[in-house]
Amino acid sequence: MSQFSVYLDRQQILQVKDLLRVTVNRNTIFVTIPCYDEQELPEALNSLAECKPPSAGVTVIVVVNSSDHSPLEAQERNLETISSIVNWRKDHAPFYHLRLLHAPSLPSKWAGVGWARKIAMDEAVRCLNQSDQEDGIIAAFDADSLVSPNYFTSIEEAFKKNPLYHFVNLNFCHPVDDPTLESSMREGIILYELYLRYLRNAMQWCGYPHSIHTVGSSFAVRASAYVKQGGMNRRQAGEDFHFLHKIVLLGDYGHIPDATVYPAARVSHRVPFGTGAALQKWREGDQELKSVYALKIFETLIPLFTDPGYFFTTENTKWENRICQFDKRLQDYIRQTGTLDRLNELKKNCADIRNFVKRFYHQVNAFWIIQYLNLSESSEGGKGDLAEEASLLLKELGIVTSVSISARELLEIFRGIDREVR
Repeated sequence: MSQFSVYLDRQQILQVKDLLRVTVNRNTIFVTIPCYDEQELPEALNSLAECKPPSAGVTVIVVVNSSDHSPLEAQERNLETISSIVNWRKDHAPFYHLRLLHAPSLPSKWAGVGWARKIAMDEAVRCLNQSDQEDGIIAAFDADSLVSPNYFTSIEEAFKKNPLYHFVNLNFCHPVDDPTLESSMREGIILYELYLRYLRNAMQWCGYPHSIHTVGSSFAVRASAYVKQGGMNRRQAGEDFHFLHKIVLLGDYGHIPDATVYPAARVSHRVPFGTGAALQKWREGDQELKSVYALKIFETLIPLFTDPGYFFTTENTKWENRICQFDKRLQDYIRQTGTLDRLNELKKNCADIRNFVKRFYHQVNAFWIIQYLNLSESSEGGKGDLAEEASLLLKELGIVTSVSISARELLEIFRGIDREVR
């Protein structure tokens, strides 16, 4: 039995309507798109259709979904979306196969973007399994996003040149210079993207080795790694963060700097947090986007990440002496979370320091760090002005900025830094 069959046998069977039946083919690249109460999908399909075709066959899987408690208006707009896509398909002959799945009335306890994304990605696995493919590439995308013309060819080339890669992140840029954006919303999306890039770079600066962006519309994963990790989760928001920060622990991964995804910059009620929710709060007058975890909090983590092998090479009794030299907030957090007990257990189960250090980051991972940041932000000096903290980080990275530098200028600098990530 193949790895795909084993995975699929463990998944819940859902009654999903296949609205554009296509013959099972041997395509190996799949773009998966969750769609709920969304009007922009034709533009996304056009953007994908305008890309340069890769050598491999491509299937785009759209899952129009709703819960058993979705408002009637949203359900009606879903039906309008389905009609528009059926008509779009009649009028277009893209190089890719288009699958249109309808998943209405999902149980509200779990219904949301995570489950819809999972339905689409699991369907990609099913297609690969039915055509006896040994592996494939599954790209995550959003119904309101656009892409650069080299989207497919860059993804294909990245995995071909790096056969050990489990997943890749693509460059992303919100359309902050879109002339149709009102000035307030432009400021909001600039601050939001600057926050994302500050957070990734600050985590890398303090020594965490798996500092990645987790934007749901701009990553691609090997199907074999997808099933090995256990598939997408059903979280109603943040599914991309949880998925990627679990799969990153498998090892080899990369970043594609020369292909870009353009996520939409608009308010949304569809998820409790993320771009749309942040902009909704911003429009309502919330100023949270102007603040961020202070760089000083990240700095407290540097001693922990400087030499994780220390916890393997030294006696446990010496650990306390080292911990006592950490910032008091970090000391308390390590003890409250039982981190040392877990590291002690890990030490017993590792034959050498290399394996210990690798698995150290399974314990002290991104979830662990974010929880620490959240607990520390209420302490004195725990939060700061986003633009000021971003400038401080750039200074630590050897980039000196002027006092009057704008958030837009800061964002462009961080975009340049992230494009250099490999």
